Amino acid sequence: MASKGSRNYRYVDRSSEPIIRFRLKVVFIIFIIVFAACFAVYMMGVNVGISGESESGGEIRTASESESAAESDSSSEAGNEIINPVPLSEKLSETYLGKCAFVGDSLTAGLSDYQYVSSKNVIAEVGLNIDKINTQTIRTGAGEKTALEALVDLSPENIYIMLGSNGIEWLSDKDMIGYYKEFTDSVKEVLPDSKIYILSIPPVTSEREKASDNPIKNSDIDRYNSALLDMANENQMYYVDLNTALKGNDGKFSDGDAADDGMHFNKATYQVMIDYILSHTAQ
Repeated sequence: MASKGSRNYRYVDRSSEPIIRFRLKVVFIIFIIVFAACFAVYMMGVNVGISGESESGGEIRTASESESAAESDSSSEAGNEIINPVPLSEKLSETYLGKCAFVGDSLTAGLSDYQYVSSKNVIAEVGLNIDKINTQTIRTGAGEKTALEALVDLSPENIYIMLGSNGIEWLSDKDMIGYYKEFTDSVKEVLPDSKIYILSIPPVTSEREKASDNPIKNSDIDRYNSALLDMANENQMYYVDLNTALKGNDGKFSDGDAADDGMHFNKATYQVMIDYILSHTAQ
């Protein structure tokens, strides 16, 4: 027992409290440092991204802005599409014909025979069959040349081709389109800046359909012209629907517009052809 005047002491261990406080401070400081470092890295990444966009000439777009831009680009491309058959346009003067070359058979040769187009701009031969267009030579002012060689010499802004009237009686549409595409592909290769117009072949009269010698049916012509339209669309060429322009109400070539054979044109019909071409050009 303790004496009366002595004091009692109770031992209390406080050595752990400073250690705990120290550890909490260290953890908090580390957290602040890590947070600051992460934030700095994030901001650097953002700045680099913006800088990269700026240097490359790009721009940051929202989702809606990107969709609008895509729609605009699509509309722009659609605006450059070829519309076939070539629709009615403001009629050009006949000086336009001097910038054109006309390729074909005797139907095309009539343009120069009747002096509607200068002979130097007409590359045509009587009896020229579509299966010979890539190989047969044609008489030109510069001598005998293939149609392709004559086109290269002329280098016209616009090329009008009408082939198939000779051949539709015995050649298949597939074969004729094959020869036609081979020729137009060659033209595109050597004259990439020229516009190519495919002229549908014209109708024939009712008498020619019933002829005992070399009859031609308008239904066969229509089917072939439909294949020409497909070829023009697939290969970015213009298609001029001359056939419809020359048809009467019965769907056939009028006897009054045709020559005696029911297939070739009289002089007045060539004027109709010229007027139709001048008022159906790509703008």
